[in-house]
Amino acid sequence: MIKFFFTIFLPIIFIITVSFEVTAQKPPVPVINQQEQHLFHSTTNGKSYHLAVSLPPNYSATDSSQYPVLYLLDGSFSFPIAHAARTLLDMFGEIEKVIIVGIGDEWEQSYSPWISSRWTDYTPSADPASDSNPAFLNLFDLREGALLSGGGPVFLDMIQNEIIPFIDGQYKTNQDRGIAGHSFGGLFAGYCLLKASNTFSRFGIKSPSFWWNKDEIFALEQLYSQQNQDLNAKVFISVGSKEGTSMVPKMKAFTDSLHNRNYQGLKLTSHIFEDETHNSVVAASISRTIRVLYGK
Repeated sequence: MIKFFFTIFLPIIFIITVSFEVTAQKPPVPVINQQEQHLFHSTTNGKSYHLAVSLPPNYSATDSSQYPVLYLLDGSFSFPIAHAARTLLDMFGEIEKVIIVGIGDEWEQSYSPWISSRWTDYTPSADPASDSNPAFLNLFDLREGALLSGGGPVFLDMIQNEIIPFIDGQYKTNQDRGIAGHSFGGLFAGYCLLKASNTFSRFGIKSPSFWWNKDEIFALEQLYSQQNQDLNAKVFISVGSKEGTSMVPKMKAFTDSLHNRNYQGLKLTSHIFEDETHNSVVAASISRTIRVLYGK
């Protein structure tokens, strides 16, 4: 019986032990394409948002690393582009490691809820004339009253006091934050530059709708310049060359204003994407924003 035990069972025990040791010593397989999703309900404005999170290569909850965060508006369409771009840029170490968070609205069934939501959230002030403008309503096939502007300050408060604490609680973040947006999202990013540079330090202002409410962003910038001599921010501002007279000249004028103020601490880069329209420029501007703001 004893001989049988040593002959049969000891080799099995040895194999199991060796297998366990090999498994235990094997390092975890690096993960380079991590994404996570959250459905977030705001108590500030009563709305729900889809938060899509792109994590840097080899992100691990067990080490001591902490990362900057880029908050990306219109996450429903911008996040997939940003995640793909950052994956390629990470491949050859072109950018620093950063967490990207897309803040998105539902738009799978119809564009209408998304248009209405961003119209409210991304506009810094109310403009009833634009809200009821038939050109906008017809363009998006919306009924009268579907557009209600001026929710930007509330949306900013929600990001600062709800979304940022949520992301900080879920992920290994530091205090280095950026925000980027396109069109109305670019308008909101410009608004944040002047109103929330204590929260964000990197800004992607892409194809900004600086025509909003009689070009009021320029009055906000002038007021800021009267009260401040520094603007500690890294800014990339861009537009497509075929975006028209309401976009390209205003982007240039805003860029010139920032340059001429000689703000201390401001690092400003601007670019006009040749032969690109308001919509075709999106992918290129997202990739360039990531590279300019987080490039090594």
